[in-house]
Amino acid sequence: MSDKLKTFLKRLFSTIIGLVVVAAALGGTYYFENTWYCAALICVLCNLAAVEWFLMLREKKTECNRWLILIGGLVYPWLPACRLISGITGLVLFILTAFICELFRMDYGKQSAEAALRSVGTTVLAFVYPGWFFAFALWYMDPQLSLPILVILIVFTKLSDIWAYLCGVLVGRRFISRPFSPAVSPKKSWEGIIGSFILTVLCGMASLWYIESKFPAVDALPTVDAVWLFAGIFVLAVAGDLAGSLVKRGIGVKDSGHLLPGIGGIIDLIDSPAFTLAFVTPFLLF
Repeated sequence: MSDKLKTFLKRLFSTIIGLVVVAAALGGTYYFENTWYCAALICVLCNLAAVEWFLMLREKKTECNRWLILIGGLVYPWLPACRLISGITGLVLFILTAFICELFRMDYGKQSAEAALRSVGTTVLAFVYPGWFFAFALWYMDPQLSLPILVILIVFTKLSDIWAYLCGVLVGRRFISRPFSPAVSPKKSWEGIIGSFILTVLCGMASLWYIESKFPAVDALPTVDAVWLFAGIFVLAVAGDLAGSLVKRGIGVKDSGHLLPGIGGIIDLIDSPAFTLAFVTPFLLF
């Protein structure tokens, strides 16, 4: 069995397990009419991403406030889930805390200003990406109105990742030898990206046509707008995935974790949906 086939089977196994967990959360939300099934899943994913950040930064001894990252990442998602604070309030409080901690470390720990500034930057980045971004999903908890939108955003974001991987494995580097992102993610091929773009848009259009045919009461989305919608999801998915690669390359690790065979860690799982949600949600809310 080739290495590519082994990797594919591992990814397939992790994907199936993930789909079962998501289906259980959605089923609980609709069957019991309780949004906490989905909200708890989102919070747990954000928590696990914070744990992975903590472990990666501790392993590489990166200059940052690891404990603040861990505590903030574990506590924060549950606060907006319980409607205790807003997302913006949580971010502001975390940034202020990160600065205050470094000021104390400079005064009493003899830390240089340059080191303190790098520490603040890394600490805030670890809180924001992907945990704070992905927590925007908590705004989509209405089962009848917004939750279907969340499902569409995440499903097609992850589909674009899957199509890129499959197209890259099947036809990657056969027509264009130069990698799509030689510095950040040299394994990505242009064939994979182009194939993923076409398949993501086509699958999105097909899903909308199916929904409109089965549910005539649903307002039809103009074809041009639908193409722009799924093209935008694709671009954000690629950007989010590359951001995850940049983080891992900057820290010096291959995968963010080993919880998901063939995929890596939770950060590897939610990096692209985090970008999609962070970009789309403000437009939908405001």
